[in-house]
Amino acid sequence: MAFLETVSLGKVLLDDTVPLSATIEASQSIQSHTEYIIRVQRGVSSECTWQVIRRYSDFDMLNNSLQISGLNLPLPPKKLIGNMDREFIAERQRGLQNYLNSITSHPIISHCELVKKFLDPSNYSANYTGELSVKFLIMSILVFVVWFFF
Repeated sequence: MAFLETVSLGKVLLDDTVPLSATIEASQSIQSHTEYIIRVQRGVSSECTWQVIRRYSDFDMLNNSLQISGLNLPLPPKKLIGNMDREFIAERQRGLQNYLNSITSHPIISHCELVKKFLDPSNYSANYTGELSVKFLIMSILVFVVWFFF
């Protein structure tokens, strides 16, 4: 999508330069896993808000893809036994919220297509595996340049 596009064929196109914010509003246990209900907002207008539902494995997949940048992002660790305990789920939800805060406030990662796909699947394709390694390389270089010079 182009930078600052306007109306085309009666449809207002997305200005993806506006930052996203994300808040985990709730969690729900479904059989053997937990889903997290995330409210996402584009900019400051409450009119541009939607929900996405993500599992821990979705966060883990995003994190594995973003680790190529060399950043240490605060994703809570996996837990195989006792991961359906209410206290554990509440603690993990706090950790996932910290993770979301980190990626949405980061000056480069927040504009990464992977993050946008994760938070806004209706405007971006949700196929993480189709990403080109060149995009990761460019993101890594940008992170290095920002880290080195600032």
